[in-house]
Amino acid sequence: MTEGQPTWIRPRELAWGNEAQRAVLHAIAEDVAKRTAHKVVALEVLRSDGYLEFVAIAGDEAARAKMMGQASPLELGHIRRLGQEMDGWWHVPHDRLDDTTRAWLDQYGHRPDVPASGVPGGWDPDDQMVRLLEDADGELRGLLYLDEPLSGLRPTPEVVTAINAEAGVLFEAIISIVERELYAEQVRMVNQARAAMRDIEPGRRLEEFLEEMTAAMAARMNVDSADVVLKGDALDLLAPDREQLEEVMTQVWRRRGHLMVERDQTWGALGAAVATRPELVSEMEKRGLESWLLVPIGMGEDFLGTLGLGRAANGDRWTASEINAATVVAADLASMVLDARVVERERELNSRLRALSDYRHDMIFTLAHELRNPVSVLWTNLELIQDDAPPPEMQGSLAAIERAARRIEDMVEDLMALGRVSDPRAAATAEVRLSEMTRDVAAFLAPLGEQDGIDLELAVADDLVVDGEPAGLQRLVTNLVSNALKYTSSGGRVRVVLEEASRDGADGVRLTVADTGIGISQEEVARVFEAFFRSQDPSARRRPGTGLGLAVVRRVTQQHLGHVEVASVLGEGTTFTVWLPRLTPSPPGE
Repeated sequence: MTEGQPTWIRPRELAWGNEAQRAVLHAIAEDVAKRTAHKVVALEVLRSDGYLEFVAIAGDEAARAKMMGQASPLELGHIRRLGQEMDGWWHVPHDRLDDTTRAWLDQYGHRPDVPASGVPGGWDPDDQMVRLLEDADGELRGLLYLDEPLSGLRPTPEVVTAINAEAGVLFEAIISIVERELYAEQVRMVNQARAAMRDIEPGRRLEEFLEEMTAAMAARMNVDSADVVLKGDALDLLAPDREQLEEVMTQVWRRRGHLMVERDQTWGALGAAVATRPELVSEMEKRGLESWLLVPIGMGEDFLGTLGLGRAANGDRWTASEINAATVVAADLASMVLDARVVERERELNSRLRALSDYRHDMIFTLAHELRNPVSVLWTNLELIQDDAPPPEMQGSLAAIERAARRIEDMVEDLMALGRVSDPRAAATAEVRLSEMTRDVAAFLAPLGEQDGIDLELAVADDLVVDGEPAGLQRLVTNLVSNALKYTSSGGRVRVVLEEASRDGADGVRLTVADTGIGISQEEVARVFEAFFRSQDPSARRRPGTGLGLAVVRRVTQQHLGHVEVASVLGEGTTFTVWLPRLTPSPPGE
């Protein structure tokens, strides 16, 4: 190669098909030679890595020994630039070859050791006759070469027409064999990998999933080792160079390629072959591997990790179709890794939420218990003061203290109730006769309504039963009815209705508590179920409350897989509606 000319590197060899397929193509090449009256016929196929490889050479043992299995970069520019198109063929006369093209042919081709014919229109040893073998979609599958015509002459349009008529069916046969090798082996390997994936039980943690996945792939596929190394991780001997290796594989992912690592050289998407890094050689020696196919795992622009499939010294060479299959497997793995990460993230979030819920539950109960002691002391001292007959001027202050103590006591009870309904472990369910419970609550609270001149109406259907936590349901009914009475002025009305009702096709019961009280503004309706929320309406603020009662109502409803909603008009009244799934009551005696 002369000074100033480019230097080309021979790509990895023997990467296409198997011996049986090569033998079939060799037989076809011999048949093409007979039908087209040429001594030499050669066939290159396009591999998945973008290189061409000679898979059949008939009629020239020297060329066969030199070129068979050798590969070259896909370069068609000189054919189209220098050649003459002839009915699907390209004839490149030797006198049109430039120095660069001759250097290319010296590196990747073979010049037969025969003299030029010396006759007008005669064939020259440097002449080329090439057909681009394309499928029905125009995808290039290979190149077919004819050399040393028995006539000793260059092709004419009439000769080319005769060649196509005699051998056209063989061109289609070659394309069919190349495509069958490409897809059949790919389907086989992908099916093996997917069968390995199906062997993994769902719901595994990501580390467990990858460990079982790679073990199943190694068992089912024609490989001696299988690894999935996620970004941020590394195999033992590769850990010191993890960042550099990840950068390389990120570049490979962006090119949607692969790396074929052999002990002496590494081939693949990053250009010419390079010497294999020492740390990779050490890892391969440790595992007894002769070749290691590295395929990036990614999604979109994100590099997620690397799939490594290794074969020992006595293993098959990696073929183009197997490499294609490995890229499909890597794509499947990307989806599974992302799904596993989502599941793991959900588990982590659920664990944090449980911890937060436990902390909140413990905090609420601790706060409630800590408040109980001073409230008890307060009540005891109030009783002692009352026993000593305090003077009239102290009565107002004592009444204010008593109201404050009662408010704190109510808040403690609401906190305890909120803590219980927020802790699913504390919920012991039973058959709750909601009709009887609603009547009992109404009877207990009715004196409050009578004292303030409020009419309490009751319309409760008989024998309505739900499956639930009795204390929580009693608190739900009590809070709704007591709130309705609290926020309804003298002369107003509170109506409590319990009836059968279905929701989304499910049988259940509906509790409706409606009042003609002060109502709630539309801005505040959406917040009434928040813990510790109090309305800013002065008429509501004058009434005592903790802001926890409706939060308890919502928690109890959710705990029982029910639904609660509120409708209100400021100055006219409020309606709360709770739906709970119904339980058919057991017959007497059961």
